[in-house]
Amino acid sequence: MTSPVDTTVDTPDWRALPTRGQRAEARLAAFWRFISRVALGVGILVALWGGAIALFDVPIFVAPGPLDTWQAFVEQGDRLFGALGFTLTGVAIGLALAVAIALSLGVIFTLSAPASRAFMPLVIGLRTVPVLAVAPLLIMIFGRGQGTTVATVVIVGFFPIMVNAMRGFRSVSPTVHELFHVAGATWWQLLIKARIPFALPFFFTGLRVATTSALLSAMLAEWLSGAPGIGRLIYDALGYRDMPLMFAAVALSMATAFTIFGLATALERRLAR
Repeated sequence: MTSPVDTTVDTPDWRALPTRGQRAEARLAAFWRFISRVALGVGILVALWGGAIALFDVPIFVAPGPLDTWQAFVEQGDRLFGALGFTLTGVAIGLALAVAIALSLGVIFTLSAPASRAFMPLVIGLRTVPVLAVAPLLIMIFGRGQGTTVATVVIVGFFPIMVNAMRGFRSVSPTVHELFHVAGATWWQLLIKARIPFALPFFFTGLRVATTSALLSAMLAEWLSGAPGIGRLIYDALGYRDMPLMFAAVALSMATAFTIFGLATALERRLAR
């Protein structure tokens, strides 16, 4: 006589799963851990900076210390943040256009091999031309204002986004392709429901690269065109040997680049969950 078979199924204890409040507390704790690590790193960097200035008795017209730089930051805060706002406006507009152009070209080159073979060399050639070489032409076309900054950001920023987006669009497995083909999906449905979700991690990789280089390229465009941004402020401060102001502007631009990179990373984690 056989023993009865146990047909009971173990059900998960949903009470053991973290609640919404517990997840929020975990995210808040992770955020404060991140802030504490950043503060520790900045504190060590400032201590080494101030110690080197004091140890080698560096004069202020060569390199200011942290206190002189902070004083310039406080006294010239309105000027610094006004210039930064001008630069960030150009960066935001340029990155938006770069994303639109990069994704459009990525889709076209992914779906059409002849288009990719015909126009990809031109795109690569445009990207490899140094910005310094095309800057005079950009200034003649767009003037000495925001237009040159936006055009420079687009030229520098669209290529890494496009290349990574194409890798993502092409990363869809043959099994998924076959499944959509059997279901009678159109190319548009395949793009929306398969290619774009697969491409999100690749897209954000390119976006992180583009965001950091976009700020640098915008500052370079301002140096060359004379637009009143943070790049021109650094150039003018160096010309007048106002080293505390220059160091304050450089520190502000570094903090801004770090913040932009962090926001791009946070957006990736939010959308890729």
